[in-house]
Amino acid sequence: MTETLIRQVDAFTTTPFAGNYAGVVPDGDGLTETQMLSIAREMNVSETAFVLPPSQPGADLRIRWFTPGEEVPLCGHATVASFHVLAEEGRWGMEKPGTYTFRLETRSGILAVRVEKEAESAQIEFELPLPTFRVLPEAPIGILKALGLPATSLDPQLPVVAENYLYLPVRGLKELAAIRPDYVALADACAETQALGVSVLTLETIEPGSAVHSRFFAPGLGVNEDPVTGSANGPLGVYLRRYAVPLGRAVRSSMLDDGREVYVGEQGDEVERPGRVAIRLLMDGATVRRAWIVGRAVTVLRGSIYL
Repeated sequence: MTETLIRQVDAFTTTPFAGNYAGVVPDGDGLTETQMLSIAREMNVSETAFVLPPSQPGADLRIRWFTPGEEVPLCGHATVASFHVLAEEGRWGMEKPGTYTFRLETRSGILAVRVEKEAESAQIEFELPLPTFRVLPEAPIGILKALGLPATSLDPQLPVVAENYLYLPVRGLKELAAIRPDYVALADACAETQALGVSVLTLETIEPGSAVHSRFFAPGLGVNEDPVTGSANGPLGVYLRRYAVPLGRAVRSSMLDDGREVYVGEQGDEVERPGRVAIRLLMDGATVRRAWIVGRAVTVLRGSIYL
């Protein structure tokens, strides 16, 4: 038998049993793809991340992410969880508090990560590829039916858009809380529309400093409802800046000293795992040039898996 170290981490929170849980294998070198998928199924969390040496020039390290069903090209919360573990355990040169930057190899390209390591915690900033939204003339009927969401629940001012995920704006928190998905039907509807998952969003928020509240569903990937989805919240920031702000909608934001705009996304409250994602945007006039998600995490379990 071979012993493989593994961690379970709650991301986008500093409170155990909140935010989104991820498995992290801090040294995945030598594992086969079949073994990675088997470990992800055994962990049975939304994503398990495997930290690996880089395979491309210009990258410092590589991460592969697996749901219980398949490998996915990008995962925000499991990236935050992975760098939290690496910083916490002093791996990849992060023995002391300080600022560390990495070029992370992913199936979505080589992406920038910055870790602000403190004495007992770390803040992770992860750059995401900019989304190329496609505005749909109407919400797919099969998706609405599978979510149990009447068309009258949709926000009439904001567009339904698609990229890897489908983004559906609704009027408020009441409509969001009323969603009762048929996950089998939703998986079929996502396959028909070529969407990996569905983010349902509203500009009504629980906390006064937040900009957007959302729920995310990806049953076709083995994740019925994801508590807090970094890879969906990053594009949500771009969505807000591109579609909601020009309409004069009240979208709460702040500004960093370096000029970047910051929006906060809420998610997970409906499944009793609240998490918060800071979304940072670099603007050129009204155009979004770059986007990052920022979060912290907490380790809740350390152990080994035997193969």
